[in-house]
Parts: sequence; structure tokens; C-alpha cells
Amino acid sequence: MKRETYAEINLSNLAHNIHSFKQLLSSDTAITSVIKANGYGHGAVMIAKELTELGINRFAVALGQEGIELREAGLTDSSILIFTPIDEANVAEAIRNQLTMTIFTPTQATIISQQARELQLPVTVHLKVDTGMARLGVRSLEEAVATLEALDTEWITVEGIYTHFANGDDLDHPEYTHQQFNAFRDIFEALEEQGYRFTFKHCCNSSATIRFPDYHLDMVRIGLGMYGYNTDSSMDGMLDIRPIMTIKSHIAHIKTVSADTPVSYGWSHYTKEPTKIATLALGYADGVPRSLSNGGQFKVRGQIVSIIGRVCMDQLMLDVSDVEEVAVGDTVLWFGDETIGGLNLEDTCNMSNHYHYEVLCNLNQRLPRIYHN
Repeated sequence: MKRETYAEINLSNLAHNIHSFKQLLSSDTAITSVIKANGYGHGAVMIAKELTELGINRFAVALGQEGIELREAGLTDSSILIFTPIDEANVAEAIRNQLTMTIFTPTQATIISQQARELQLPVTVHLKVDTGMARLGVRSLEEAVATLEALDTEWITVEGIYTHFANGDDLDHPEYTHQQFNAFRDIFEALEEQGYRFTFKHCCNSSATIRFPDYHLDMVRIGLGMYGYNTDSSMDGMLDIRPIMTIKSHIAHIKTVSADTPVSYGWSHYTKEPTKIATLALGYADGVPRSLSNGGQFKVRGQIVSIIGRVCMDQLMLDVSDVEEVAVGDTVLWFGDETIGGLNLEDTCNMSNHYHYEVLCNLNQRLPRIYHN
């Protein structure tokens, strides 16, 4: 059954964004496309397949099961890097699926080595360095050496070494990013002096790729920017990227109510005058933040209208009193590609007190994704 509320994915905009990032890079710098969290809500499998057509064959995800989903979808020849550690019970499955694992402790290195020997299968890993996130990674040269020495080099190839910037989008305070890069460089250069070799040294996410060309090294990791968004509005205009997703719905019902009519749960809104209310089959179970109750904006017939009352699990109500000739079945746009009428995602985030990563990643899988060029 076709649902009239859906996320429309413009693959031409995806190709445009990849081209824009490639213009920043030398021919010696590879791109890894980050498609974790269901491709930031855009649909990991379809995005990965389209990126393969665009010449991208390196991907990164957060979890082992996300990598296996890509393998089962037919992406058998691509490199897939897993950012988070794989539990011991799942290491063998990761090896069998040729997933590239992140390592940062001797214990991890030992477990992966043992299981690779037992399976008689080769494994590729990347060493993670913590230079300022206090999240994952070795924090010193000594920890790095201890981790690498625990690997069975007969079965394990250390393909890469990487770190992650905490404030790559802070235009006013680049010094912390410089500090992180210097700490990263000190470790990989010291390891290279000891004879270790890395095909890919990488540290730049989307914002750092735009802002710090000297830090591109062998590879960059493009995530949010690939989907058409900057991590901070201060970076708008620094690179020509376009949102690839627009959320669309349609008016399921219209009614006119008198003044002083309560709307939705909790009666948090009372109409002040006779009001024409449009109901959409779209709610917080689809990913609309409940904090957009009584104020969140949509667009109908080119006109911005506001949510009245609380956002429900599966529905929400809009005040369409001022929209001429509004009718059941009219298309309603939420955020997305502004060239076709979508609202600016950052405005939605400011209204809901959410980060754009949250809004994108919280789009439920029951919301159909429709892909077109």
C-alpha cells in the first residue's frame, strides 16, 4: 500500500554534492562515505548503491550489523569500516563478512588475531587515535605500539590509522583542531619511524574537509555534507552542497472549528477565532519532534503554516486558515530542498531545540523513502 507521506531523495543532488567535495581534494585523497544510522536517515543501502555508481567504493558505518546489511544487499566488493568496537562474540561474523574493524586496545587486537587464525581468513583493521574526544582510541604512542604488537601480522593487515576532530566546524577557534591534528601526526609519524605503514591516514569529517585542506592526508570521511548540510550555519556558502531529502505529506482532512476550540492532547492550544484545521498523517512516530507542538512550520501551496496543538504519534494539525483554496490532498512540505519549496532544516532544528543530526536520524523507517533523479 502506497503511503502519501514520504521522504523524497534526490539522487542528482547526491551526485552534485560528491562532485563538490571531489573538487576540494587532490587525486591522491580517497573518499569514504559515511552511511551509518541508515545513511543519516536517507536509507543506507540505496545511498550506498548510488554512490557505487558514482565511483565511491569505501564506506563507513557505526555498527557491525550495519556493515552486514550492506553486504547482504549485494555490496560485496566495497570496503566497509566499522567505527565502534565489535563484541568478541561477533568478531568471527565480522571477519567472514570482510568488515574492516577499528582497534585501539591490545585485548581487541588479540581477540581478532585469534579468531582470524581459527577461521584462516585475512582481516583488515584501522587503528583509532584519541586526540581530544575522550571517546575511543589510543591516547599515546606507547598504547598504539602495544595494540599493534598484539596483532598477528600473518592474518591482520593494518590498513589505516585515524582520529576524529571535536570542533572542526568552529570557525572562531581553529586552534583546537590544529592541536588535535598535531597530536595525531606525532603518533603516526613516530609509528612510521618504527616501521609501521598505513595506506590510509585520515582525520577529516565533512566540515574539516571543507575548512582544513592541509589535513586531507590519504582519505577524508564525508557524512553530513554528502547529504547536503553543514554542521554549523556559519559554514553555509563555503561549499555548494544541496539537501538531497525533502519530507512530503498531504492533507488528509480539513475542518473549520469555532473560536475557543481545544486542539489535540492536553488542550494546549485553543483557537482564538474560527479556524480552518488541516490534519496530516504524520507524527512523532515518523520523526517529527514533539517539541514542535504549537509552532513547528510546514508549507502548503507555497505558504508557511504552523502546527497547532500537540504533535501526535501518527498525526498533526496545521492552521491553514489563511491558505486560499486549500483542499484535501494538497501536498505539504516539511524540511528539505529549498529549490522545490522545502523549509530550511536548521530553522526546524532551532524551533524544536534539536540538532540536525537528530532530526535526520530519527526519521522512522516506516516513512517510505522514494528515490529519483
